[in-house]
Amino acid sequence: MKAAITTKTITDNCTQITFSNIVKKIDNVKTETDFRDLVLELQAPSVSGFVGFIAFNHITPTSLESKVFGRLSDEICQLLLRKEIQEHCNRDALPLALHQFGNLYPRNLYLLPVHAGHNEHGAILLHIENPKEVEHLCWYWSPIATHLVRAYIKISKQRLVPITKRERDCLLWACEGKTSWEISQILGVSERTVNFHLANCIEKTNSANRLQAIAKCVVSNII
Repeated sequence: MKAAITTKTITDNCTQITFSNIVKKIDNVKTETDFRDLVLELQAPSVSGFVGFIAFNHITPTSLESKVFGRLSDEICQLLLRKEIQEHCNRDALPLALHQFGNLYPRNLYLLPVHAGHNEHGAILLHIENPKEVEHLCWYWSPIATHLVRAYIKISKQRLVPITKRERDCLLWACEGKTSWEISQILGVSERTVNFHLANCIEKTNSANRLQAIAKCVVSNII
């Protein structure tokens, strides 16, 4: 683990690796491989405190998938995938010492959840020897974590089967409780065409019906 962190260390390192430079690198991320490499780069000794990143994907409104990025042991990765971590990051935005979840978790590792928008959240891991530095480091890393979350959401959407504009329009009106006939009148197409587009959405999202397709598209920020 890294040496003790002081306010002077934070200031010096922020001079070396400015906020704008980090954000620029995050904005240039195009693939998950790029994202993984960037997280590893942020683990460099010249960057204060950063240990790793946890990404969360809503599979359904009640199902959440976690993925850990960073040079971490398998044991720690498994701990970070546990439900209590997911639940805390989903409902809270305050930094928390991991050992508060139990003795299995390492000391001096802090979890900083971040919420970047509707169903868009993640967390960064910080190694902090001196609890007095928690506020300083979280102040520095919070906005960067927001950019990391948005970058991961962007590349995650690339893996989704694309929903066409017309399919999205049908889903949006279905969200408003409109029937296929009512949607056909609004969009100026046949009811059969509306059902065709909605059936495509059901198939593309691997859903059982239009309600489940709507729910999956909402949690994935497609609609």
